[in-house]
Amino acid sequence: MTEKKEMDLSPIEMNTERANKLRELLKMAKTSPKMKKMYLEKTFPEGVEQTGTPIPVNVSLGEYEDQILPFKVTEYFINKASTILLTDCPCRRANKCENHDVSLGCTWMGEGAKHVDLNKWPVTNGRIATKEEALERERLAYENGLVPHLGKLRGDAELYNVVDYEDQFMSICHCCSCCCVVSLMKYGPSEYKNVVKRMEGVTVRVDPDKCVGCGTCFKYCIYDGLKMENDKAVINQENCMGCGRCEMKCPNKAITVSIDDYSRIDELIARFESKVDIT
Repeated sequence: MTEKKEMDLSPIEMNTERANKLRELLKMAKTSPKMKKMYLEKTFPEGVEQTGTPIPVNVSLGEYEDQILPFKVTEYFINKASTILLTDCPCRRANKCENHDVSLGCTWMGEGAKHVDLNKWPVTNGRIATKEEALERERLAYENGLVPHLGKLRGDAELYNVVDYEDQFMSICHCCSCCCVVSLMKYGPSEYKNVVKRMEGVTVRVDPDKCVGCGTCFKYCIYDGLKMENDKAVINQENCMGCGRCEMKCPNKAITVSIDDYSRIDELIARFESKVDIT
């Protein structure tokens, strides 16, 4: 029984003190109506448009074998941004991550990025960058095994003190499974799941004939997107965000991520552009 429990835990649960602190804070928010109300009002204010989406890392774009979906989407927004700010990853730096490059952190875009205080936490090694530098970061982040998350979130604007520019402030965060704040998807309030959604048209499947129930995929999923049934991994479709990290790590190639129509890329871009202007 103990073995099963440990296998189902992701590295962020097993190895970081930060995860324990996060759980305690969320527990306090649940047990204290006043604290929960304050948290939700600041992070999910009524009437404020928010959106977030992980970009599937292993989806290739049809006949363009040298181009994958993350590059297509992130390149679009980087080329459109009026201002680009690059920072180290505060999560990996705080946790002294040994698995991924801490310098491949967040890419902040839009007018809001111009007003971020580069001398105030959580900014570390922040600098205004060229489009070419930002695109090179995308390439390096993919090679480093990180998953890009697009976000236009009130919590980001609050954290970086640019709430006045929240409709002109957008991020591409490059997330790992061992340190990053996207663990809120697993431990946080349901309101967070209502904002951060899987990209439309993306499907994740497990081939039961190839799955041997080794549990490797559980160690890399930070969304609680998997469950075990009859000693086989099964996708929890309600929680899975379709990032593709499990597909990358499955030693038996039992997991596949696919997209039903490449026009979904345009739909995703349009969804963000309806909520944020980074020109």
